Amino acid sequence: MSAAKDCRGGDGRPLFEREDLVLAIGLILGGDAQAADVLARLFEELGQAMEGGLRGINEVREALAAAVEISYLHSEAHAEALKLYRLAVEGHLRVEDEPVRLLRAAVERGTAKAGANKAAGGRR
Repeated sequence: MSAAKDCRGGDGRPLFEREDLVLAIGLILGGDAQAADVLARLFEELGQAMEGGLRGINEVREALAAAVEISYLHSEAHAEALKLYRLAVEGHLRVEDEPVRLLRAAVERGTAKAGANKAAGGRR
């Protein structure tokens, strides 16, 4: 299931709507005066969901995956990737520096390393 979809609570309602996560993460990362309260509520809701057994744990995993995606939009990596993309669109990059080429190569290296680590017993 895609992290872009809503996380479902035990009663069929979303545990976390993506829009709510976007708002909460924005407040937390933006240093809003209510950031600590928002973070505490988020942790409390995640903890309560985990008490729901396997289904709750799966809901939390889905919410955390969505939160990582949302947090990426606030990251330095995203800002730099966007600059690189703009340079590519404007035609200011060499072919070997095109974003898709760079990203694919990095993902392939990381995937190969992760596979090797997993085969070696999870060592990093």
